[in-house]
Amino acid sequence: MLYEFDNPIIDIVSVAKIKWDAEYDEVEGRDYSALAFRIKGNADIKYNGMCCSANTNDVLYLPQNISYTAEYSDTEILAIHFVTAKNDKYAEVYSFENSERIYKLFLKAWHLWQGKKDGYKTFVMSVLYEILGTVYEENNKTRMPEHFVKAVSIINGEYNNSALSIKDVCKRAGIGETVFRRLFSENFKKPPLAYITELRLEDARILIAGGSSVEQAAYECGFNDSKYFARVVKKYLGCTPRELKTYGK
Repeated sequence: MLYEFDNPIIDIVSVAKIKWDAEYDEVEGRDYSALAFRIKGNADIKYNGMCCSANTNDVLYLPQNISYTAEYSDTEILAIHFVTAKNDKYAEVYSFENSERIYKLFLKAWHLWQGKKDGYKTFVMSVLYEILGTVYEENNKTRMPEHFVKAVSIINGEYNNSALSIKDVCKRAGIGETVFRRLFSENFKKPPLAYITELRLEDARILIAGGSSVEQAAYECGFNDSKYFARVVKKYLGCTPRELKTYGK
């Protein structure tokens, strides 16, 4: 699933607010994925012999390079278009008891894109990952302890803080560290430190690709030591920090 973060997002293509009347549409596979919040209307999507339906206040994920047919009612959406490292096979629909938080995040991404201020793609990428983290929480909170969900939320919101520690996160969330590490490994298939490191690396990659110096990107993303940052980049991504300017392109 997209929100399980096993398919890195390489680039943001656009953020759009779109309206259209009821219609039937055939769409050829596009070279970007779409994550859309449905402000209004319903959609029935068919692809590769499968189908899914999205209603008002749902979030629909359509992976890149998938051709599909769609039957829409009168529709209005907020959509983030982006490129992923690999092609996902399945469209996904996420529904929420309270969609206001998700809607505000999509709206935030749209305003950032409209403003086109320095570093706007980096900020949109950050909001997109916040959306995915929120989707993860909403889709798993019924089977995960409340304190564990709170701890994950703290990590998703503060992973670029170099002083963040698992011990502190667990204390603030009210969950035992041993229990948290076990639940995290069961749900994310990796230790929490590796998860935090991967989030920091993705932010650093975006900053460096956007023109930031290696030292500045490392510091802003939670790496206080540029030499340590270089070792982490080599271990996780197999390249040097300066090569992050073109990593994944």
